[in-house]
Amino acid sequence: MKIDSHQHFWRYNQADYGWIGEQEQVLKRDFLPSDLAPILSSNQLDACVAVQARQSDSETQWLIELANDNSFIKAVVGWIDIAADTLSEQLAQYASHPVLKGFRHVIQDEPDANFMLRPEFIRGLKVLAKHDYCYDLLIFAKQLPQAIELVKSIPELPIVVDHIAKPEIAADIGFAQWQTYMQQIADCPNTMCKVSGMVTEADHQNWQAEDFQKYLAAVFDAFGPQRIMFGSDWPVCLLAAEYSQVKAIVEDFVKTNYPQQFAAIFGGNAQTFYRI
Repeated sequence: MKIDSHQHFWRYNQADYGWIGEQEQVLKRDFLPSDLAPILSSNQLDACVAVQARQSDSETQWLIELANDNSFIKAVVGWIDIAADTLSEQLAQYASHPVLKGFRHVIQDEPDANFMLRPEFIRGLKVLAKHDYCYDLLIFAKQLPQAIELVKSIPELPIVVDHIAKPEIAADIGFAQWQTYMQQIADCPNTMCKVSGMVTEADHQNWQAEDFQKYLAAVFDAFGPQRIMFGSDWPVCLLAAEYSQVKAIVEDFVKTNYPQQFAAIFGGNAQTFYRI
């Protein structure tokens, strides 16, 4: 099964999607399963993982409903108040929804640099592990030191780093430090990495495929091909590229450097991580 491990759905409104700015008009519309299905088909993909785009319980419920109505959505990564004292009780309401595989918090937008290291947040992540959920880690490259500490503190929780931790590809700065930190987080055996979200960290109008080669090489060196999964980050990727272009960047790299692991990177690893 060929799987896109990272994409989003939404019914656009300004209140819920305030992060979509005036320069991002292409995203100011609805993006639903009926929009994605033909794109997956034309790109020879069979299924997807729907990831939260709003930080609300209603988002999680809505994504579960979409998955129940669209069989190609094989997994949902929702949102939940991880630091809540009532987390176990909140999780109980989802026990009858096996398509819900994990959760994510938009840590990249938290003003507190140590947000993810708060005791109550770490406690909540340990609760997720006890309930057999996984976790998508959404951070900027500058947050990698805290992320490494976090990951080391919860070895029992499967964690995937979204968007290769968003290095500054457009400015092409900080590569060596990012590479070092990515190796350190990859040294934790409970981690995987999504090669996703790269085009939106590059120059939206002028990127070239070669801009991503050293980043891909560094991630593959750090994690190895059995711990990497392809994700489109559709529709956010449309800010800088069409779906087919995003796929081609990773596909060409894998076919050139890791052809025997193609099936794993474009599906098998996501199946394992999300228990699809």
